[in-house]
Amino acid sequence: MTELTSRFAKPAPNVPVREGAPPLSRPTKEEIAAFPAEAQQLLDETWAEQDSLLEKYNLDWLEGQHVLLAGATGPGLGGALATAILGLGNVASLTVLGRDLKKSLNFETGKAMEAQAEKSGLKFQWLNDGMAMEGKPLEKLLEALKENGAERVVYFNTVAAALSGLLPDMPPVFVKDVDETGLFQWQLTPLDEKAIEITKFVMGEMAVQFGDVLENSGVGVEASVFADWRGSLDKIGRDPSRPEYGRQGAYSTSLYLPKEYLQAYTREHYGSDKVVLDIFYPIMRTRALPLIPGGMTMANVTDTLMEKEGIRPVRVPELALGALEQVGQALTDSTYNPFPRLDSHDAHLDEWFYEVVARLNTDEDSDFYYERWM
Repeated sequence: MTELTSRFAKPAPNVPVREGAPPLSRPTKEEIAAFPAEAQQLLDETWAEQDSLLEKYNLDWLEGQHVLLAGATGPGLGGALATAILGLGNVASLTVLGRDLKKSLNFETGKAMEAQAEKSGLKFQWLNDGMAMEGKPLEKLLEALKENGAERVVYFNTVAAALSGLLPDMPPVFVKDVDETGLFQWQLTPLDEKAIEITKFVMGEMAVQFGDVLENSGVGVEASVFADWRGSLDKIGRDPSRPEYGRQGAYSTSLYLPKEYLQAYTREHYGSDKVVLDIFYPIMRTRALPLIPGGMTMANVTDTLMEKEGIRPVRVPELALGALEQVGQALTDSTYNPFPRLDSHDAHLDEWFYEVVARLNTDEDSDFYYERWM
């Protein structure tokens, strides 16, 4: 049996332990009532930030393009991509795929986008049936693209649907987190076979195959664009024999699984007639982040480190502009970078981050008392 040398595979002393991962929460009646106004405010504030930054980015390539965004409602990267494209208003059409409950902020964001496009006269389709490889949802999408005259599309996938936990026979991993009760640590628990397959399929296997499904259905794909996080590259963090095991939290245990499909597909097609990008982003405060064990704590500690170093954070609205620019470069230069890094401003802080998180504690007299780092 492998000897565990990792400090992330053992519970930190004097820090309460909870098993599992953050649960999904239901919105209150008051929150549901506020969603329409909140969705409009989200679009307005996102576009205001993007509009102030446009001169830094070359987005001329979007003019006349047909764009398909999968997973593009709500306050995440996809929503910011949609907001930028709607704000610029120069594409031939925009099609947004979502799969959101009607009583949700994401659903109301889709409605707000629809209203904005109608007001501006932009060809826009919002389909809330999710992604599908076959059947009625796919037929509905193909019909919508046909209505928009979209014979070729630029396809972005920013879907968030994966589960945090241990693969079979892997040692435990403990991830520090904070809520209203204070500092605690998640003990990640094993995933069953179904959960593992879902994690691999939705954001991985289906994401890369979807472009091929479109092409086999008669819709050309100008570019396929995926979203990644550098934790998925940290292979030594997955090795129980290494002292680094578990340092990426759930990315060391299960969340890297779909990213391996994205990376393999991108490598396979680099230098071919298919344009494929797997873009690496920094920590983003999206709706998925609080569902990752330690996700919000990771963001808060990283913000503190950047503040100490005098580094300007790059927020989701601007990251969307950076992603759009990278796609434009790829479409005009066959030797494009297939793995663009939009996280270069904070990637060098990782080693410091690991040391801080390993030392976070509940002792108010300690240099590493958790409230000093968030």
